[in-house]
Amino acid sequence: MQYIQLNNTDLNVSRICLGTAGFGDKSDQEKSFEVLDAFVRAGGNFIDTANVYCKWLEGHGNCSEQIIGKWLKDRGAAGKVIVATKGAHYSFEDPSRSRVNRKDICADLDESCRTLGTDVIDFYWLHRDDQEKLVEEIVDILEDLQKEGRIRYFGFSNYRTERLKEIQKCLKERNHPGITAVSNQWSLAGINPGGNTNPDPTLVEFSRKEYKWHCETGTASIPFSSTAMGFFSKLQKMGVPCTEEVDVPWMQAMEAQIADLPESMKKSYWNETNLRTYQKLLKLQKETGHSLQSLSLAYFFHQPFQTVPVTGVSNLNQLKDAVDACDIDLAPELFGGWVTDGGNR
Repeated sequence: MQYIQLNNTDLNVSRICLGTAGFGDKSDQEKSFEVLDAFVRAGGNFIDTANVYCKWLEGHGNCSEQIIGKWLKDRGAAGKVIVATKGAHYSFEDPSRSRVNRKDICADLDESCRTLGTDVIDFYWLHRDDQEKLVEEIVDILEDLQKEGRIRYFGFSNYRTERLKEIQKCLKERNHPGITAVSNQWSLAGINPGGNTNPDPTLVEFSRKEYKWHCETGTASIPFSSTAMGFFSKLQKMGVPCTEEVDVPWMQAMEAQIADLPESMKKSYWNETNLRTYQKLLKLQKETGHSLQSLSLAYFFHQPFQTVPVTGVSNLNQLKDAVDACDIDLAPELFGGWVTDGGNR
């Protein structure tokens, strides 16, 4: 496992961040413990969760944090790993009401700390934005929590570039180093307009505008959904072949080959740009021997700014692919991808 010191922090984090949105939902406690144990054995020390994870399931509460809290206590791992969590997500009972306010943020933070068994959160994300609120008000809340010793560092998840620019300006005016990190949806596969596999309109997809902003500011990116739900690996398993030319006729010929691809994934990722990227990944696999899943994560490691992909896994084979990615040293230009190759975004 390799590590980087996250910008403007003293946090030395593993190059892979373990996503835990499936803990308590797709993975029970026993399976989640198995993944956490294996991640730490492999050298991983950066774990991402959120107060809202599993609250979409009736009666489950903040199940992901609950499992992590039990694991931290059972393994004596508190203080030995870096846990990032999030607050201020909207309520599933009343999605129209913003929870980006002091009362709700503090309530989420209190619950997260109790559940995780800690008095301070290493890295705290605001999970959603409220564009009706002045950025100064949002920054006030986070800085107060930092001064109180409740959180060490903070960042923003699902915030658009225009708002990030406003927040950055506000922080600079207060002699703050600036935004530490942003967590928006980004993978090597670009999403077709209006085709996100998760239809939540409050999710923010990474954009070329944001890419340029990260390059200009050096702000770290900690992207979620970083492997596009294994899109490239799924194509390979379905037998989509290597070809020298990707065009509309070839794509139409492949329709039968991808009959078992979930319709939501096809709607999201089936486009010429992504299929050209897929062809580049097949060639890189032939040259390096690494899986497409590992290669799609390795894409992030040599960007012009710090990038630590968040990836969830449901079994130890998937975790091995994630860990193996850390040994891959390839320039991002070799992968193609929608950010630099153009396409339909």
